[in-house]
Amino acid sequence: MDEFQRRRIQQMLDDASDEEIWGDISSDENEDAEQSQVSNHNTDTEQSGYSDEDNAITRDTIDVCGEKSYHESDDDLPLAMRLVDSYYGKDGTKWNREKPLQIRRAYAQNVLTEKSGVKETARQAKTIVDSWYIFFPKSMLEIIVKCTNVYIQKVRPNFTRERDASDTNIAEIKAVIGILYMIGAIKCGHRSSEDLWKKDGTGAELFSCVMSERRFRFILRCIRFDDVRGRSERHKIDKITHIRTIFEMFVSSCKTAYSMSEYTCIDEKLQAFRGKCSFRQYIPSKPAKYGIKIFALCDNLNFYTGNLEIYAGTQPDGSFKVDNGAASVVKRLIQPISKTGRNVTTDNWFTSVELANDLQNTHKLSLLGTLRKNKRQIPPEFTQTKHRIITSSYFAFSKNQTLVSYMPKKNKIVLVLSTMHFDKAIDTNTNEARKPEIITLYNATKGAVDNMDRMTENYTVARKSFRWPLTVFYSMLNIGGVNAQLIYQENCPHNKKTRLDFLKCLSRELMKEHMEYRCTIISLPKEIKNKIVKYGFRVNATEEIQRFRQSGRCSFCDRNKDRKTTKVCTNCARLICRDHLIEMCPSCCEEM
Repeated sequence: MDEFQRRRIQQMLDDASDEEIWGDISSDENEDAEQSQVSNHNTDTEQSGYSDEDNAITRDTIDVCGEKSYHESDDDLPLAMRLVDSYYGKDGTKWNREKPLQIRRAYAQNVLTEKSGVKETARQAKTIVDSWYIFFPKSMLEIIVKCTNVYIQKVRPNFTRERDASDTNIAEIKAVIGILYMIGAIKCGHRSSEDLWKKDGTGAELFSCVMSERRFRFILRCIRFDDVRGRSERHKIDKITHIRTIFEMFVSSCKTAYSMSEYTCIDEKLQAFRGKCSFRQYIPSKPAKYGIKIFALCDNLNFYTGNLEIYAGTQPDGSFKVDNGAASVVKRLIQPISKTGRNVTTDNWFTSVELANDLQNTHKLSLLGTLRKNKRQIPPEFTQTKHRIITSSYFAFSKNQTLVSYMPKKNKIVLVLSTMHFDKAIDTNTNEARKPEIITLYNATKGAVDNMDRMTENYTVARKSFRWPLTVFYSMLNIGGVNAQLIYQENCPHNKKTRLDFLKCLSRELMKEHMEYRCTIISLPKEIKNKIVKYGFRVNATEEIQRFRQSGRCSFCDRNKDRKTTKVCTNCARLICRDHLIEMCPSCCEEM
């Protein structure tokens, strides 16, 4: 025995003590109790807190993690833990101190069976608006138009003039959505519509070219996503019947348009809402505090949203009643990636040993997530903090799972469970923090939903509303904008656009059809038509006018002449005879 080995043994004996073996967990229990009083889904921990460094996610950040690590010895363990081969949870769950002797080259849950990228159904979308139509197809817009017109007919008797409550159509609904995207792009969501339509130079002149401010407010007030005539009966078995049809259509498109990368994340987002709603949630850790809770499955590399589920609380008995437990929510959300060998990162509200086993055995997916200290499968030694070395890591292994207990600072324990790691690797890039590789990967893959939420909120279309279905629709438009941009960039890699440019282009495309129709209205002020041309919308109204009016009296001749003509002014769409035609070259015409 050499001198080095003798010093190591002596140090091990000196470190051992009864207090170190049993420790004191009172401070951790009190901390959990305080957190649980605030929210049932509060995941703030030392390792789950946000930092710019942790969330600079790239494929290299994830892939090279193992190359920059080494295998930690058991120096951090107290002597009593080194003298045993196994640890036991409170429920008798057995964990081995050492990793399995024989590890297969790749477990089934770590082998990708589907290539990531745009799926066949979405590869033909080569333009910005076509990418958007993937998630908001014509069939969905037709449902919105139909349901909105039903409600308009219901409220029409309240208006003195029938034309103030005229029916809408697909072109007008797209124009309203286009205005919403433009309002989000210029970050004016909190400005009133009166301010946005002002003509004193402080408003947005483009909006008045699309429609009047009164019509915009009318459509937003009347827009509906289900038939109000049978809602009361449907609501008896479904709390979200107001928007279920189009929401499920949207989610179905998200599932089928894109194949996610190998690292995915499940978390919740809170769509701000303070109106009346039986399932409105209060989450103090979220910026909005109050709102509609939506669970999401997102890609960690590009923040694509692959699946969504609205939390509706306890549904009435019937076909829409589901289990809202954490494990059940995860199993429903992972449906698009089931049996594809991907990894799912979750926070401590979702993660459990039972869920990890089920994802591994039934769905061929690996799980990586933080654990709450009150889980009965966790060995008591892994939750104790007294006399424990700061930045120390304890590892435990079962047949297909790895549990790590990391102490980042005094009286703070972080527990992470993984079914894709099978060693005691420590990431050397963390320097003195000596974070386990499991935690490094968790930090790199935990923020997809939050990052998606940040992207949508940066250019949000949401406006103040006391109708929760409209709030959910705003959320769909935000998420659809992010997903559509990803599809467009994948299909047209040489036409890269920033998110701001993408939203502006999308807005103009959605407004274009309705503006072209407005130019066919004879009574439309010439000032507005000139603005439409000014903003680059070249409109030829002749064909549209002649389709309905083959001939008519000249607009400038005396009525007693009754001079008929088929010629139409391409600018104002008025009928004009030969005597009042003015010949002009293109250059002079452009200068007018």
